Amino acid sequence: MAVAQEKRIEWLEPIEQEQKPRLRRRQSVNKNRRRLAKWQSIMILSVIVGLMASLAAATLHLTVVQGAEVRNLEKEIADLKVSKAQLQMEADQLRAVSRIESAALAMGMEKPAGTVYVTSSLPPLNVLPSAAGQNAVLAAQTAPPPPPETRTTLEKVKEFAQMFTCFFASTQR
Repeated sequence: MAVAQEKRIEWLEPIEQEQKPRLRRRQSVNKNRRRLAKWQSIMILSVIVGLMASLAAATLHLTVVQGAEVRNLEKEIADLKVSKAQLQMEADQLRAVSRIESAALAMGMEKPAGTVYVTSSLPPLNVLPSAAGQNAVLAAQTAPPPPPETRTTLEKVKEFAQMFTCFFASTQR
């Protein structure tokens, strides 16, 4: 029968002794890394806080400046409304019929006696001054329109526009 020999190896103690300095080195390296990480996070946090503070200050400044501009514009609007009302009153006074009559009389014009008729540049609709004029209008109304083949597109558009305008003019009466 073979029996294994038991050997005592004393290598555990020297390894433990060697590990202690290594642990100290690792602990010192870890402490340095922790300190560095702590300072890095403090610096990053301070940069972020600084950026946010500057952003808040810029926003506040813009808000104050724009608020002042809005107040100035509202003041200008109020002043313009007042001046518009004054100008409207002056225009109404200048348009008054009594002022126009007195200015016309001051220029040497005379007030007309009786009824005054004003002519316009538009042709009369149903009133014709003579029978010859009535005949000309009746002839124009009874004349057949040119055949559709000979009419140009421009004439068709003009005719449509005239019918369109007449329709809406008749609804306005």
